[in-house]
Amino acid sequence: MRTVLKLGVAAAIVVSAYWAIVRVAEAKANALAGGHTFVLDQKSPEEWEAFAALRGRLRGWGESDLAATLFRLQERGDLWVAPDLAGGRSAIYVNALNLVRRVFIRRDELVAHGLPFPDLDVPESAQRTFETIRLAGTLFHELQHYDGLEDEDATYQREIRWYKELRERVPERLGGDERRLFEWAVDSAIKSAAAAREKAEESGLESGRRGQVPNVALPG
Repeated sequence: MRTVLKLGVAAAIVVSAYWAIVRVAEAKANALAGGHTFVLDQKSPEEWEAFAALRGRLRGWGESDLAATLFRLQERGDLWVAPDLAGGRSAIYVNALNLVRRVFIRRDELVAHGLPFPDLDVPESAQRTFETIRLAGTLFHELQHYDGLEDEDATYQREIRWYKELRERVPERLGGDERRLFEWAVDSAIKSAAAAREKAEESGLESGRRGQVPNVALPG
């Protein structure tokens, strides 16, 4: 009986120590994402509706797999909102002590109110499309890290390829100005990613997320 009791106490200590380490990892992940983070779920209606709208746009562009992957990430509790995510980042993947693995989205990227380039002579609809494409591409980028790809340059290559494939596929269903503006939005996202990639290479940082997009003129 004493042996069983000792084993029970030892097991309880091990479990307690494990969850204490998990809490430390969670705190570390929260700090790396700027603090005040919260899980993305239906308890936050505005963020939840914005997330549903993002997935809807992706499905409309033929990106059902990415929409489904993001939803599965959310269902696992690994997709979080970071109101204070710094460094110009739209999203970030964090692995804390190999115990807590999360993708954080900056709140004002998910729930966008103002235009990204209010002084740019580009229609609001095109700017909103750019915002959605850039956020989707950034999440695609961070999902590569979540799935185990560590090399940053290779991750940027995949992200830029995703944009290019989107540009080749979607405009076939569009016409006139709608097609022209969609192509502007994708080209701007590509240039934004290329600039972030260059910044990351120069600084040695894991990611150069995500400064002002270079001014891409509307095609004639």
